[in-house]
Amino acid sequence: MGSSIALDLLDSSLISQVSVVDSNAEKLKTLRFKASRRPIPKVGGVTAVGTADLSSKLETVELDIKKDEDGLKKTLAKADIGIGALPHNLAEQAVMAALEARIDFVDLIYLWRYEGGSTGGGEASKIDARAKQNGVTIIPACGLAPGLTNILAKNAADQMEEVDSVKIKVGGIPEVPKGPLAYKIVFAIDSVLEEYTRDALVVRGGKKVTVPALSEVEELTFAEFPDQKFEAFITDGLSTLPETLKNVKDMEEKTIRWKGHADQIKLLIDLGFFSERPINIRQSSNVRVAPRALLSTLLEKKLAMHQGDKDMTLLRVEVKGRKRKGDSATRVHQYEMVDRFDTETQMTSMARTTAYPCSAVAQMVLEDRINERGFIPPELAVRDERFDDFLSRLDRKGLTIREHEYLAPVA
Repeated sequence: MGSSIALDLLDSSLISQVSVVDSNAEKLKTLRFKASRRPIPKVGGVTAVGTADLSSKLETVELDIKKDEDGLKKTLAKADIGIGALPHNLAEQAVMAALEARIDFVDLIYLWRYEGGSTGGGEASKIDARAKQNGVTIIPACGLAPGLTNILAKNAADQMEEVDSVKIKVGGIPEVPKGPLAYKIVFAIDSVLEEYTRDALVVRGGKKVTVPALSEVEELTFAEFPDQKFEAFITDGLSTLPETLKNVKDMEEKTIRWKGHADQIKLLIDLGFFSERPINIRQSSNVRVAPRALLSTLLEKKLAMHQGDKDMTLLRVEVKGRKRKGDSATRVHQYEMVDRFDTETQMTSMARTTAYPCSAVAQMVLEDRINERGFIPPELAVRDERFDDFLSRLDRKGLTIREHEYLAPVA
């Protein structure tokens, strides 16, 4: 995801340098190679007409930020904006470093839950106060989901005076459902496993409650795949929406997979493979292994994307309510997206749909299109005329989001 964001930023003529920090020298080397052969798109289209060497605009910094926080702060201090594409356990550290460096910052995952702090324990109100004091903008959880999904949901809700429900369904899956779990890894495996185990924040009857992940499985279809069946189940991806969308009776986020995936994951959980408590491999052995660590290692190998594998991303956001208070007609405002693996750049759909929204928002901050100071959830940062600008930027990258509104069926 980080490499995809960096490559997108390198494409911008307004950006003179992109610095990428990573502890893995090989990944940095691969990124530089890709930057030296960046496809040049046709005017008004995404098909390439050649390649350009953009590596002169790229600075790579081999740095383990867990061990060298000062090095991270120094790198950030030289920049106009920072972007975080880090594991959950490092996201808060990067945000705090950006605050100290006094630069704007956009992050893919930080602060899943607005009230009660982030996965790292920070509190939104304290970050907001400090960001305002330092004159910077901090935009959290700004990828695909949360991020794009929140922006779409808030825009639909803003067009109604009364909102009954917000239903988000989104997921990255292989184009062909084959192999173990009918799934391929398109982002960090530990983050995938976390989705399946962390209780999810939802809104039921106007109250915030938590429900188990993998629950409330439902079947769904997409018009683009008339003969295919998918499923969606509860996961913890609403992020800041329960705070920024008030007076909504029901709100949930579900992850999309090929049909049957949830039952297979539940079986692994029931068998104990998600346990983090080390166990003896044999009764007489002194070798102890945490089942989850073993599962993570095996799945990372078995479910890895290989040459010829292709993924796709399915998204559906539905907001139900009334345009004006007292209206008898209840309407559903729907956004839908089907995105596929990019064969030209060999970029996964998950990378595209996660990186491009984040990059677009970061560039809007750089261009002063987003200029509020403080801790600003993406759905509050990208509204009104900014929303149209944002969608246009995604459309130019080949991410087409279809909008549809219809009368809700009578129950």
